[in-house]
Amino acid sequence: MSKIIFNGELLNEENLMFNQFKRAVNFGDGFFETIRVINGKEMFFEDHFTRLITGLNFLKIDYPISFNFNFLKKQIHSLLEINNINSGGKIKMYFFRSGLGTYKPDTNKISYLIETNKLNSNLYELNKKGYLVSIFNKYKKQINSLSSFKTSNSLLYVLASLFAEENNLNDSLILNENNYIIESSNSNIFLLHNQSIITPPLSSGCINGIMRKVIFSLLKELNIEIIERNITENDLEISNEIFLSNVINGVSWISGYNQIRYYNTLSKKLIKKLNQDLVINRIKREI
Repeated sequence: MSKIIFNGELLNEENLMFNQFKRAVNFGDGFFETIRVINGKEMFFEDHFTRLITGLNFLKIDYPISFNFNFLKKQIHSLLEINNINSGGKIKMYFFRSGLGTYKPDTNKISYLIETNKLNSNLYELNKKGYLVSIFNKYKKQINSLSSFKTSNSLLYVLASLFAEENNLNDSLILNENNYIIESSNSNIFLLHNQSIITPPLSSGCINGIMRKVIFSLLKELNIEIIERNITENDLEISNEIFLSNVINGVSWISGYNQIRYYNTLSKKLIKKLNQDLVINRIKREI
């Protein structure tokens, strides 16, 4: 039976009461962070913590001074140990406003929940079969200051995922209000064209992904030019390779869009370098 942490208290999952997170369900008044675990250790926690504090401040959710980097890291370590996750896994952290109220909250005090799950793979692995994708154009993502956060209101991503499933696809690509491709239903997107990588800028409305930042560093180490600009359907048609990135899967390569097929040469290099440089070497330094 898995344990969770709710507001610093260790609980069995089934002991969490609905009223304790009712506001988050009713109003989507919060956001979440997903963290990859390798060899029982949380990856890229510094970046996650920076992003979550930015999110709390932006949503005007109050938190005590004691809610700091070391406090949260200690809670994560404790939960990983209790749930016996000593190899591959993932951590899901939910942050939301306490209390009830209507659209106007009765308090701005923080509530948070941490859960952990085991994964079959310890290190990052490239998908053996490339993804088939298409563009989801029924609804568009608005561009605003909330666009870069993983908020609790994820209806657009849910509908995009259902579109992919209904059309026998592995994922779907999301458009912003200006009809530019900005991401997939769960990942940032990168295109290889003329030996350069093209990816949407944060100003396009895409998620400010942790793995996006990591991929930038890897590409720079490989001396590959990165161009941040708007992406159109024509860019998909002329690219040699397209891959997605998120913190759980690392890199996932796309094999096809409509009748177009793509390679995965760079994707293989990136997943290998990701494991070697940013995972294995980091763990060795910490031992």
